[in-house]
Amino acid sequence: GHAMRRLDLRRCRFVPILLTLTLLAGITGRRVSVRADDNASAVRPDPFAAPAPEGARSLIRRSWIRPRRPYARKPDAPLDAKEQQIEHAEHYDIYRVEFNGIEGDRVPSRLYLPSAGRGRFPAVLLQYGSGGRKETDYIVRIGRLFAEAGFVVLTIDSPGRGERRKPRDQEPALGQVGRPRFVQYLGDYARAVDYLCSRRDVDDKRIGYVGISWGAITGIVYAAHDARVRVVVSLVGGGRFLGLLGGVGNSVAARRRSLDPVDHVPLIAPRPLLLINVKRDQLVRRPFGEALQEAAGPGAKKMWLDTDHFFRGVDVPKLVKETVIAFVRDGLKAEAGQSGTP
Repeated sequence: GHAMRRLDLRRCRFVPILLTLTLLAGITGRRVSVRADDNASAVRPDPFAAPAPEGARSLIRRSWIRPRRPYARKPDAPLDAKEQQIEHAEHYDIYRVEFNGIEGDRVPSRLYLPSAGRGRFPAVLLQYGSGGRKETDYIVRIGRLFAEAGFVVLTIDSPGRGERRKPRDQEPALGQVGRPRFVQYLGDYARAVDYLCSRRDVDDKRIGYVGISWGAITGIVYAAHDARVRVVVSLVGGGRFLGLLGGVGNSVAARRRSLDPVDHVPLIAPRPLLLINVKRDQLVRRPFGEALQEAAGPGAKKMWLDTDHFFRGVDVPKLVKETVIAFVRDGLKAEAGQSGTP
């Protein structure tokens, strides 16, 4: 209990170097052009500018251009899933699971199954920051909290993370992840939800996504285009990273190819969306969090906590149980009611 009260996210301290260089060196893997298409230019709001009057904000919102889904989906492709129990606890069991990813390689994962009750459970895909893996301590503890609350929880090793990490000389250089790797993250999230939907103990009408830091940034872009995800939670996510997650240039065609969460987050509505940001974030600086929250629109629930990126000084188990889990549970109930699912 004492350890749980001291839970924070400082294990993702990968970080100022990895996330900052990833964002500033260009996640698209290409140099960002500042040239606009004279025939089809698009207006981008500046997150560093002073707050605009409401009329101007409305104009900015109207300038939004719907992005295309940037990743492939293969829901009918075989998963060839395998699982092995690795832990038994009072309220849940933990399994090591693997299945085929979007590129055909295997995706090692950790699955938490509630032991109380029968039937079909709600489920959550839970993803960590850029330096994490499925065994990272804060993700494991959050996964346990969700399982104790009656959720099936899945956390995957993302491309290049955990068991999928290749020798250092075969991994992309720091800050040069590139568009293909980013898109592979998203496709593997879709395959993870394919796996959850294939399970008889999962209610495929009650699936949520919870992402932290890089897991929030990638997760927003993924969930925006997958209606099977009924509720989304972003912790210390952001967007409009100096344009580097967008397309190349400022044209309509480039905007439609954008990977920036700000361009995709409007597509989550009217599904429930919770955005939790922090006032002293060392990595996802406040203008980036503000840009994401502004783009999410009035239907999203938005919070600002007086802490840093690692949630120091915050009772994280309490935050998870009373805010995050409660939001997901209530949101899934509401969504299930709208879809006619009991």
